Amino acid sequence: MKVDPKFTKKIQDWLNKEPKEKEDALTGAQLLQQINPRNAMYRRFINLSIQRPSQILPKIVYELKTHLKYRLDGLTLEEVNRLDREVVPAAAEIIAKGKPAADEDVLLLDEKGQTVEPAQVILSPEDGETNVVKQLGRRADHEQLPDDIKALWDNNGTLYKDIKSTFEELKSMEDLPSCQRYDKLQLLASMDQKYFRQMKEYDDFVIGSEEEEKKEDAEQKKEVKITVPSARSYISKYQAKLADLYKAAHVDGASVKDINAYQDLVIKVQARVNVLIVANEVTDKMKESLSVIGVVFDTPVPDESKAASDNAETAG
Repeated sequence: MKVDPKFTKKIQDWLNKEPKEKEDALTGAQLLQQINPRNAMYRRFINLSIQRPSQILPKIVYELKTHLKYRLDGLTLEEVNRLDREVVPAAAEIIAKGKPAADEDVLLLDEKGQTVEPAQVILSPEDGETNVVKQLGRRADHEQLPDDIKALWDNNGTLYKDIKSTFEELKSMEDLPSCQRYDKLQLLASMDQKYFRQMKEYDDFVIGSEEEEKKEDAEQKKEVKITVPSARSYISKYQAKLADLYKAAHVDGASVKDINAYQDLVIKVQARVNVLIVANEVTDKMKESLSVIGVVFDTPVPDESKAASDNAETAG
């Protein structure tokens, strides 16, 4: 069943009419009955719009605005009801499997020192909040995955919390019809879809696949084309971030995630610094600010003339 745009326009025209007269109450009530003929409350609105039009008019306005919202999105009332029946169980399925584990989650172990799947964890030492965390599903080779693929798992951890929060909100609104829960249902549907899509992409990624090789080749080509201006620009852009990552990676109990992030970035910054060293474009200020966060400046630059001489002697 498709949305009738002419009927939707009637609803809009009725709502846009100002000021509304007493006789408009009956017209509005009839529109509501057309939307949902089986609704007993809407049938009572017909009588009330004749007996007490001024009193029932605000309620009719509210109900028609509620229905107009989903109709403007191209949905019928039947489709909204179906959305309700599908999206809430999908969210319940996600919640039942547990939140994707994050590095900061502290696992509670059993008497044998083993975690159960999914595991009960303390989310933060400050408030002692506990939750079920999905350890099963996090890949054994997680740390070897590209950053953008690892990020999918982390993003789903954050998304899980939002899904759970919206799910609980909808549970508190169970006594309301689907049309009045439409905004929350739409939000939950989009989050459900994103969660499943990201988890599938994470699960399906193959290390060493053709796509990964193409990405690595592209990165290597970028490295080869580093110029002095681009090196300066890159260092300027990422110096502050490198400093933050250096601090995070050098504290007691630093997470593997922070250490890897620091190591990845310092390698990239070092490559740009090496270009500037060769070009004799390094300043004292640059040395002072970058040396303390792990960038090396005392690596001797190869003497090309000496290397050529050595090669000639060897050849002779």
